[in-house]
Amino acid sequence: MRFGICTGIENVPLLEEAGYDYFEWSVTTIASLSNEEFREVKNRLKGFSLKPEACNVFFPGTMMIVGPDADMNAIKEYARKALGRVAELGTQVTVVGSGKSRRVPEGWEKARALDQFCAVLQVIGDLASQNGIIAVIEPLNSGETNLVNSVAEAHELEKLVNHPNVKLLADFYHMRVGNEPMDGLVAAGEKIRHLHIANSNGRLYPLDKNEDSYEEFFGALRKIGYNGRISVEASTKNMREEAVKALKLLKELV
Repeated sequence: MRFGICTGIENVPLLEEAGYDYFEWSVTTIASLSNEEFREVKNRLKGFSLKPEACNVFFPGTMMIVGPDADMNAIKEYARKALGRVAELGTQVTVVGSGKSRRVPEGWEKARALDQFCAVLQVIGDLASQNGIIAVIEPLNSGETNLVNSVAEAHELEKLVNHPNVKLLADFYHMRVGNEPMDGLVAAGEKIRHLHIANSNGRLYPLDKNEDSYEEFFGALRKIGYNGRISVEASTKNMREEAVKALKLLKELV
């Protein structure tokens, strides 16, 4: 298994020192760079051993992908630029979460929104295929969005999308907040291609095996033979210290 942390390029030297395998950067950050800034980032990454093998936060919160304000032409244009750029940086997995962008507005039918989300994912899948990337659907708890709130729901959506470059992400934090049973991981099986983790008691770095139900999560992952990437997606007041502790715990749990 490969271990990473969701953070910006400024913290890559710290992660290298701590022993991580990659970092997970934000698609929106990369897409928003000017051409000159993007060239500078590419040159800066050449000096690091770690690459942004995964990227999250696909759509900016101002870009709706469901509801009456969703503009498929704008979505396609943005996704084409974003996926082209992250591919240049070495990204292999991109996370499609973006809770605000996919929140179903009041008065809009949820079934219609699901159809829209499905169509967007098919577009992303086609563009991801052209760039050698797997896009993963991220289930988010109901406090962050009202569309696709569990691994089970994401699994059903993945079946509807039916694209070889669109798979699933499982996020321990969202599963715990939503009281979702871990056997959903077993049902999804090999469709799960990426993971996020945080201590669900405050969305903090995982530091102690007894602070949360980590054993149950990793037990389910062992059943499906998962051996991909897992990223810490959490807050910390002391990244240098807690990054080391989190990596030690994750390796023990694996």
